[in-house]
Amino acid sequence: MSPDHASTGSTSLVALTMLILMAAVAAGGALLLQAAFAYTSRSSTREDLRLSLQKEGERMAGLLARDPTPDADSPMDPIWGQIGSPGIRDVSITLEDASSRLNVNWAQKAIFEKTALGQLLRHGSTAQELQQRREDRGISPDIAAEYADLIKEDALPRYFTGYGYANLNVTDEFALRKLFAVRMSDQAGAEVFHMRLQQALIQKKILKRSDLREFLGLDYGKLFPLMNAEPVFNVHFVEPLILGELLSLPDLRIPQPRHIAQVILDSRDRQELTSEKLRQIMGAPDDNRIYQYLGVVTWFWKITVTRGSARLELIVARVPTDDGRAPRFLIVEERYYS
Repeated sequence: MSPDHASTGSTSLVALTMLILMAAVAAGGALLLQAAFAYTSRSSTREDLRLSLQKEGERMAGLLARDPTPDADSPMDPIWGQIGSPGIRDVSITLEDASSRLNVNWAQKAIFEKTALGQLLRHGSTAQELQQRREDRGISPDIAAEYADLIKEDALPRYFTGYGYANLNVTDEFALRKLFAVRMSDQAGAEVFHMRLQQALIQKKILKRSDLREFLGLDYGKLFPLMNAEPVFNVHFVEPLILGELLSLPDLRIPQPRHIAQVILDSRDRQELTSEKLRQIMGAPDDNRIYQYLGVVTWFWKITVTRGSARLELIVARVPTDDGRAPRFLIVEERYYS
């Protein structure tokens, strides 16, 4: 697609961070904010079409914010019924979980070195190379541009993502150091932060939501919610391969991981799982790190609205809160093609 036929509003990680943090401090209940994007229209007809697709995409984003079961996201939610009933004619809508995949920016080496997920890397590529690539080039949501030479072509779109928050308990320590340096513009502070992380790792301490203010200290207001202690993957949408291999991580010592994975897969086809139900199924102690990986909430969604050759893509972020308020949603990326 030529530049003349595509207008994009892709945000960088830094801009994405700022938008999320703006939403995190906003007052009120469920909140839907929209990033502003400028488009050049060749004709009023094309502009009208773009606006109609945008309106439909925003309607879908609003439905996400009005989920009657906000503590869990699943195919049982009402929005899935609305996808097949668009508000305008000749339009098709798709919705997908954009964050319940392996985030190349955050994933620890152990994920690839100690499980079969290492087979998703290209022959000759290693988890060490992936880690070094992040260190050399920085963090980016455009994983196709940054990591295509390290990850198998068919695996990249299915199993990997560039969207997601950094859970302090299961994110690569060097990626967290890099993220701190970028967010705070403070390399020396990043080194001090890294030492605190290493100390927590040595002590095998799992940071809880209630620990974050103390752990992040004066930097909390700038680092949360991009850094948090929320489960990364939604078991309702995560790929079976990722689910099974996470449960099989040797350090987690989950009994009968293959059986538990199958129970989760069977259960999610019949019902919306709550956090409590998921814990009953897994049966691991409350301090097991598996609960930092697996949860029941989706943090980033991708909405695609199509009519003919025109296509609008929205990335919608669910913003973690630390005060018990209702979930908030923010459109952090918008792309339009025609």
